Amino acid sequence: MEGPPTPATAPDVVTAHELLQARLVVATEAAQLGLWEWDLTTDALEWDARSRAMYGQTDMPLTGLVGDINRTMHPDDQAPLADLLARAIAQRGTLEAEFRTLQPDGSERVVYARGQVLVDAHGAAVRMVGTNADVTDLRRAQREAAQDAERMARLVHVARALGDAEDEQAVLRVVNGAATEVFGASSVALVLQTEQDGGGALRTLTVHGDGSTATTAHLPADAPLPAVHTATSGTSWFVEARVRAPQAFAAGAAAWEASGTDAVGCVPLESDSGVFGALSVGFPAPRTWREADRQLLTTFGSLTSQALRRIWARSAELAALHAARRSAAQQTALVALAQSLELAEDEEEVLAVVTGGGVSLLGARGAVLCLRAPDRERSGDDDGEGVLRALTTSFFADTVRAEVAELPADFPLPMVDAATSGRSHFLPDSAAAVALFPGQEQVVEELYAAAGTQASAAVALTDAGVVVGSLSVALESAHTWTEDEQALLQAFTSLTATALSRIHAQEAERAANAAVRRFSETLQRSLLTRPPEPDHLHLAVRYLPAATEAQVGGDWYDAFMVGDGATSIVVGDVTGHDRDAAAAMGQMRNLLRGIAHVSGAEPAQVMSSLDAAVRDLDVGAMATVVLLKVEQSPAQRARGERRLRWSNAGHPPPLLVGPDGRARYLESDPDLLVGLAPEVPRTEHEVPLPAGSTLLVFTDGLVERRGADLADGLAWLARTVEQLHDRSVEEICDELLAQVGDAVEDDVAIVALRAYPEDEPRPAEAGPVISPVSTRP
Repeated sequence: MEGPPTPATAPDVVTAHELLQARLVVATEAAQLGLWEWDLTTDALEWDARSRAMYGQTDMPLTGLVGDINRTMHPDDQAPLADLLARAIAQRGTLEAEFRTLQPDGSERVVYARGQVLVDAHGAAVRMVGTNADVTDLRRAQREAAQDAERMARLVHVARALGDAEDEQAVLRVVNGAATEVFGASSVALVLQTEQDGGGALRTLTVHGDGSTATTAHLPADAPLPAVHTATSGTSWFVEARVRAPQAFAAGAAAWEASGTDAVGCVPLESDSGVFGALSVGFPAPRTWREADRQLLTTFGSLTSQALRRIWARSAELAALHAARRSAAQQTALVALAQSLELAEDEEEVLAVVTGGGVSLLGARGAVLCLRAPDRERSGDDDGEGVLRALTTSFFADTVRAEVAELPADFPLPMVDAATSGRSHFLPDSAAAVALFPGQEQVVEELYAAAGTQASAAVALTDAGVVVGSLSVALESAHTWTEDEQALLQAFTSLTATALSRIHAQEAERAANAAVRRFSETLQRSLLTRPPEPDHLHLAVRYLPAATEAQVGGDWYDAFMVGDGATSIVVGDVTGHDRDAAAAMGQMRNLLRGIAHVSGAEPAQVMSSLDAAVRDLDVGAMATVVLLKVEQSPAQRARGERRLRWSNAGHPPPLLVGPDGRARYLESDPDLLVGLAPEVPRTEHEVPLPAGSTLLVFTDGLVERRGADLADGLAWLARTVEQLHDRSVEEICDELLAQVGDAVEDDVAIVALRAYPEDEPRPAEAGPVISPVSTRP
């Protein structure tokens, strides 16, 4: 029979308990777990020091009850935890909860609690035991890992957006938006190497507040800023705070502070040939740069580099394409310019053509033609230079245009120097223009400022090797003139000089023609005498010179009475349009008048005699002539009848309108022109001339128009005179001239005759009788 345990077994039991306790301590230490035990019957809570530290209650007096945990538990987490505890107790199960606790320093910790409900022999929940684990760092790491993964995933969208960017500003907008979203950055800049100033400057692109527009500036390559160092050396910089920046950047601290930047990250932008810039992101407050952040920004920089390289490569391709297109456009413009200049009629039109279709290709807003006076306009004591005229486009202010309208030959402007010396100037800015005229800098500077001009160019205009002026163009901003642009402007200038030479030659020709016309008109009007006014006949005459000065002609009319009392009407047109034609017209007119008056012969004989006289007197001209004679014998006069005889030497047929208002041309096979073949006999025709008839004799200038058929002009005349037949001959002549207008292309001569009834008084509209020849019995 076994008795009670011997004393030797007791130490074994104690050792096992201690061993269990030791194992528990080691396990909780290794896992950094805190232990707790809650008596559900008394609400008493026992918890170890590690648990109290997790709750932030290490130095806080405790009541020993479970309510102590709520002292430092985040208020938002208390109710959810109470629900989880109640559910675990009700289900006699397990508790799993995660909540936040507030620490004495104001920070928060995240605690993971796990517990098990214990029951008594009756199944009642009497106790809960469990552990606490501080998972703050774990949860932070998990969040950061998730954020890093999410940010890396966003780079896919960034890469896609950068792939769609078409220029540097578009890249900057994408980068700016992504840096703000992914990193929370407050500023972004692209710092790019440039060849400006010999490679000693960096170009920076930054974004304005809303990210819609970008600003470009330049920084020296030795500026004490991380971004500049990264852009030149390829070294990445991750500065957590301005105060902790490396000493090398201390001098740039003021620039950081002015921009509101505290922390900054800079990574290089690289190509196969090396570093070409940097991507810089700034933050308004200190920032810890984790390795994941650095890797992410480095990847961000690589994507940006790829986008910029693609854009620049595409830009180079487009530049080559645009250059080819520009060259083609320039060639086309030269052809169009040449064609347009051919149509220009004066200097102002030349300037308008050159400005609109020429220099605008160069980006110029204004142009000036600076012209020397032609040799014929210079005074005898002129030194060959004199005053220059400047024709300017409306780009320039009126005050500037007035100031340069006339300039002395030594005025300090590039265009004047080009117009007088033949030198060409291609100036990148106003400073270059000022430098051309030492001692007169202020004049040049003020005039360029008033004209709103920076870059300019002036090329001499030459005519047959002689400098006659210059063509000058103006740009609003500085510009370096390429060789292609210089060649193009010189081509424009050559075409302009050719057009001006043509116009000046035409002006000289017009001036000479005007002198001839003045002579001819004086001669013609001296010969165009007032017509006679026989009884019961009314004559009206009109003469209208051609609108074109070059068309100085030999048109004339005449009306006179011969010895037998008959009225003769003559309209003629000497071939040619010059001073000789006008002189020949005067000779023929006087010859015909004299022959008709002295001989008293019929029209055909008079015309034959005129033909012979033109030959024998060596008049040396030909003419179309129609001679008409209104005859009336005593017997015809008694019957109130008249006869119209005529002979036509190649002239437009006279128009006869009967008393009934119906018009017909007195057409016949015309004879040869006077002066062509005097030996060929002349023919004669006759028709009755009833009272109330109207006769219209005219030169071809009344019915001929360039590009129109002569038959159309004759039909218009007949139709118009029929409509006007009830008006006086004076009114008919005036209306015809009004309808043809002032732009007639050839001289117009008209003689209109109205025959009135013999048995009625002479109408008042016909005026008094003017009859220098008495009728023979």
